[in-house]
Amino acid sequence: MPHSNRFALVRAVGAAALLAAATAVWAQTDAPLTASYTKPGVDLKQYKQFLIKPLNLEDTRLIPPPWVEKPDPKAWTLSRQNQQFLRDTFASAVRAGVESEGKFQVVKEATPGTLQIDVHLISLTPWAAHDEKVQTLGSGTMTFEAHVRDAKTAELLAVFQGTQQVGKEYQENTPANKMSNLKEHFTTWGKNISKRLAAAQAQ
Repeated sequence: MPHSNRFALVRAVGAAALLAAATAVWAQTDAPLTASYTKPGVDLKQYKQFLIKPLNLEDTRLIPPPWVEKPDPKAWTLSRQNQQFLRDTFASAVRAGVESEGKFQVVKEATPGTLQIDVHLISLTPWAAHDEKVQTLGSGTMTFEAHVRDAKTAELLAVFQGTQQVGKEYQENTPANKMSNLKEHFTTWGKNISKRLAAAQAQ
């Protein structure tokens, strides 16, 4: 069963740190995060909205947890149906999270004053196969990389990488619980986008 993790706080100084704090969709308080690149000297006050690109699942892998011996490859594949669910849930939940604070909007055009968010989901590790009758702490983990750009110029402003647990409560291993956990997780990402950009702009 998943073990408790120790999490580190990331500290930085200057404009690069403000950018990291403002645009870290993935900066959940309970998950490690690496800012592998931040462009210094960015004026965050110019950004008033977000363009959320479709979730990139081009080469996403479904990885069994380490305690599964000799996993059946057919049971550990990301079906087209599951891929579409992930994309749809990501798009709607992140948007709902961003706009829930009433501060920023999600738009469809790459206009000036827009931050573009591109998320590549590298891997998913469910704690149990879809048909296992077990209880788990959350649904599993996801590993991702996120690029933050100026939507109009396509200039790269920051790159983030991280692995996060999806779901925080003990629960039955059911499709409904997994869907609920993913929706909540992506909604929190959206809320964090809005809160951190607003906080940085208030500096």
